[in-house]
Amino acid sequence: MVLVGLAAAGAFAWWEGGLDQSTTAAHIGVLAAIGVAFAAAVVAGRGRQRQPSLAWVRGPWSLRRHLAEDRTGTLGAGVWVSLTLAVIGWDLNSFAHQSRALPTLSGIFGHLTASHGGRAATVALWLALGALIALGWRRAR
Repeated sequence: MVLVGLAAAGAFAWWEGGLDQSTTAAHIGVLAAIGVAFAAAVVAGRGRQRQPSLAWVRGPWSLRRHLAEDRTGTLGAGVWVSLTLAVIGWDLNSFAHQSRALPTLSGIFGHLTASHGGRAATVALWLALGALIALGWRRAR
């Protein structure tokens, strides 16, 4: 089953990589991949969280409590937030200065995705990251 999923993801990445980014098919393909990731996260996560989602949302937002209960998860979330803010800051700085010495992310990815293989590899990495976020590290309560 896993091999079928990997083959399907590889075929999707190759197909999506062959499309021009402004086509309707490319947009529908990306939207479908996001929908599948959300559905997979819901199915894989059902009954596997330490605490039900509503109880977690309603609970106190104390960093000390989160660190005591799940130090690795809290620190991991902090790393992701820091990386995201750093990338956004870098891109904003590049756009504000409009200097060739400070390339934007779209400029970097533009060179990478200029070919069919580059676009397919980017889609494959995007799918892998989505699968890791949606399905990774699920364990029973």
